[in-house]
Amino acid sequence: MNAVQPLPHDYRSQMQAQALSYLQQHQAEHLGDDAQLIERTTSHLVHQLDVPLFMAPRLVALAISELPPPAFHP
Repeated sequence: MNAVQPLPHDYRSQMQAQALSYLQQHQAEHLGDDAQLIERTTSHLVHQLDVPLFMAPRLVALAISELPPPAFHP
Protein backbone atom coordinates (compact mmCIF):
# COMPACT_ATOMS: atom_id res chain seq x y z
CA MET A 1 0.00 0.00 0.00
CA ASN A 2 1.29 3.46 -0.87
CA ALA A 3 1.65 6.06 1.85
CA VAL A 4 -0.07 9.36 1.23
CA GLN A 5 2.47 12.03 0.31
CA PRO A 6 2.00 15.41 2.01
CA LEU A 7 0.94 18.21 -0.27
CA PRO A 8 3.47 20.99 -1.01
CA HIS A 9 1.15 23.44 0.77
CA ASP A 10 1.42 21.31 3.91
CA TYR A 11 5.22 21.41 3.70
CA ARG A 12 5.18 25.16 3.18
CA SER A 13 2.82 25.65 6.11
CA GLN A 14 4.96 23.48 8.36
CA MET A 15 8.16 25.29 7.44
CA GLN A 16 6.46 28.67 7.84
CA ALA A 17 5.38 27.58 11.33
CA GLN A 18 8.98 26.59 12.07
CA ALA A 19 10.14 30.03 10.92
CA LEU A 20 7.54 31.73 13.11
CA SER A 21 8.61 29.66 16.11
CA TYR A 22 12.27 30.54 15.53
CA LEU A 23 11.43 34.23 15.16
CA GLN A 24 9.47 34.23 18.41
CA GLN A 25 12.23 32.43 20.29
CA HIS A 26 15.01 34.75 19.09
CA GLN A 27 13.21 38.07 18.63
CA ALA A 28 14.46 39.48 21.96
CA GLU A 29 18.07 38.95 20.84
CA HIS A 30 17.62 41.37 17.93
CA LEU A 31 15.59 44.28 19.26
CA GLY A 32 17.27 46.82 17.01
CA ASP A 33 18.31 44.70 14.05
CA ASP A 34 15.47 42.97 12.22
CA ALA A 35 17.72 42.25 9.23
CA GLN A 36 20.00 40.08 11.34
CA LEU A 37 17.04 38.17 12.79
CA ILE A 38 15.69 37.59 9.28
CA GLU A 39 19.09 36.35 8.11
CA ARG A 40 19.45 34.00 11.10
CA THR A 41 15.95 32.62 10.59
CA THR A 42 16.57 32.05 6.89
CA SER A 43 19.87 30.34 7.68
CA HIS A 44 18.16 28.15 10.28
CA LEU A 45 15.56 27.00 7.76
CA VAL A 46 18.17 26.24 5.09
CA HIS A 47 20.86 24.61 7.22
CA GLN A 48 18.89 22.91 9.99
CA LEU A 49 15.64 22.00 8.23
CA ASP A 50 16.91 21.63 4.63
CA VAL A 51 14.45 24.16 3.22
CA PRO A 52 15.48 25.11 -0.34
CA LEU A 53 17.33 28.44 -0.46
CA PHE A 54 14.88 29.92 -2.96
CA MET A 55 11.96 29.22 -0.61
CA ALA A 56 13.37 30.18 2.81
CA PRO A 57 13.27 34.01 2.53
CA ARG A 58 9.63 33.91 1.42
CA LEU A 59 8.69 31.66 4.33
CA VAL A 60 10.44 34.01 6.75
CA ALA A 61 8.60 37.01 5.27
CA LEU A 62 5.27 35.22 5.66
CA ALA A 63 6.13 34.23 9.22
CA ILE A 64 7.06 37.82 10.09
CA SER A 65 3.64 38.94 8.92
CA GLU A 66 2.15 36.60 11.56
CA LEU A 67 4.12 38.10 14.46
CA PRO A 68 2.01 40.16 16.84
CA PRO A 69 2.89 43.86 16.94
CA PRO A 70 5.32 44.80 19.70
CA ALA A 71 3.76 46.10 22.89
CA PHE A 72 4.36 49.78 23.54
CA HIS A 73 5.67 50.57 27.01
CA PRO A 74 6.25 54.31 27.57
